[in-house]
Amino acid sequence: MSQFYPLKVIEKKQLTPESVSLSLAIPGELKKIFDFKPGQFVMVQKEIDGQKLRRYYSIYNLPGEGKLQLGIKVKGEDGFANYAMHHIQPGEVLEVSAPMDDVNFDTETQKPQKLLAITIGSGITPFYSYIQHMLKKQPNTKLVLVYGNENPDKTMFYKELHTLAKTYPQQLKIYDAFSQSAEGDFQERINPKVLKEILAKEGAGFDAVYIIGPDDLKKMAAKTLEEEGVPKNKLHYRVYS
Repeated sequence: MSQFYPLKVIEKKQLTPESVSLSLAIPGELKKIFDFKPGQFVMVQKEIDGQKLRRYYSIYNLPGEGKLQLGIKVKGEDGFANYAMHHIQPGEVLEVSAPMDDVNFDTETQKPQKLLAITIGSGITPFYSYIQHMLKKQPNTKLVLVYGNENPDKTMFYKELHTLAKTYPQQLKIYDAFSQSAEGDFQERINPKVLKEILAKEGAGFDAVYIIGPDDLKKMAAKTLEEEGVPKNKLHYRVYS
């Protein structure tokens, strides 16, 4: 069973109409426990009206900043996310587990590598942490991000990601797939046609592919990529409901 530690909320920001960011301070005595790596996640719990609400959230900021930043999106009847969206304020204390492994990015290599990232919605959070790390620490890595959302306004970190892509065009390429907008590179959900068109532009020679999202996205993307010549052993997944 996970051990939990009290962390104070020091900032709350609205990211999109359906998501917020919570920044949690890491006190000095817990610095080693919360020494996380890009791609890791924590479990957060809060007792509300006698009921303990628990959810897993990926950390989206860089290590070494003295805080954890969590991007929380409301999806259906999600008790904790609704509480975070409408009630949590700076000064509140949450119970948080130590960081746990999730997406095992290679954060150390300096060899040239090309990565493909496929995700939708709040699945961007572990990628956002790694992208910031990659751009600072791994200048020989290029990442192609395929990111699906309804429209730009509902896209977590939309402006931040595109600012990074403009600043580091040799390292970060973003393809936006918007299902309810005329903007973006594709005006539809991520599907086999979208992925095949991107592979035609970028090639299939990826050193690793990371797919984060619901099971149907994983199955569709994996099948399409394998059919297009991406080796199965290059595919890495995280599936969430």
